[in-house]
Amino acid sequence: MKKYTLSYILTTFNKLSYLKVTLPYLIEACKDDEEIVIVDGGSTDGTREYLEELHQQNRIHQLLSESDYGESHGTNKAMLTARGDLIKLITDDDVYSFKVIQECKTFMLENPDIDVLGFDGYGYLISTDNPVFVQQYVIQDYKKWQQSRTPFIFCGLSLLFRKKSLALLGLFNTTIMMIDFEYTIRITSCKSKIAWYAGLGYVNIANEKSNSIKHWKLSMIEKEKLTYFYLNKLPFILFKNKDSFKNIFRPFKRMIFGKVTSINQIDFPVAFRNAQERLDMSFNGGQFLK
Repeated sequence: MKKYTLSYILTTFNKLSYLKVTLPYLIEACKDDEEIVIVDGGSTDGTREYLEELHQQNRIHQLLSESDYGESHGTNKAMLTARGDLIKLITDDDVYSFKVIQECKTFMLENPDIDVLGFDGYGYLISTDNPVFVQQYVIQDYKKWQQSRTPFIFCGLSLLFRKKSLALLGLFNTTIMMIDFEYTIRITSCKSKIAWYAGLGYVNIANEKSNSIKHWKLSMIEKEKLTYFYLNKLPFILFKNKDSFKNIFRPFKRMIFGKVTSINQIDFPVAFRNAQERLDMSFNGGQFLK
């Protein structure tokens, strides 16, 4: 049996137009010792047929298309069937720096004691004003965790973990919608060994089909519940400055009060290219903290 060092796992459901933009880049970036595992939740928009054709062409390595109970359920199935020593979560509507992922892969293979590795990135808001990139600074929370082991939440787009560490880390909680909120604060609460890459490796594109947009109120409630449970306090999101904080929440506020019907002002392919350019400009071969 062929040995894989890394499994890219991706879940999707009725997002064919997005998948056709993002998936070719993943396929192109996939190395000979890596595999692509995709779980489709029973799409009815042509996604299944598109993926089956790619699977028959051996451009993706494992494919499962069936009804499931949401993103966490699909992700768990992908994690359990992954054959790589390392598992990298990939989404169907965001942008990744595969240069960063390769650096992180090398680090993890050279440091077998590390269970999880994370890194920062950008949020990209396609609002009715001006599209804006908001850089995340979760590395500050990681440095605090190094000193005091204070649990913290970080974006699941950065998650790279060792498959054999799942016995310690566990699977995703199927009762939570914002699955990375619960997973990351949980794994930073247990006795896992976590490292951090001091570079920028993703762009989270906030679009009309994002759970964080469709269910913004619920996501904030979940975040509050989790931080009360783990920290006994309200969450705090660290941004570079107050203006960045205002920019990221202004579109959500307008949607909640009914002043905006959609934040998808820019076509997704255009937003995707913009995000790629930003990541390419940001690549600097960051250092690793552990």
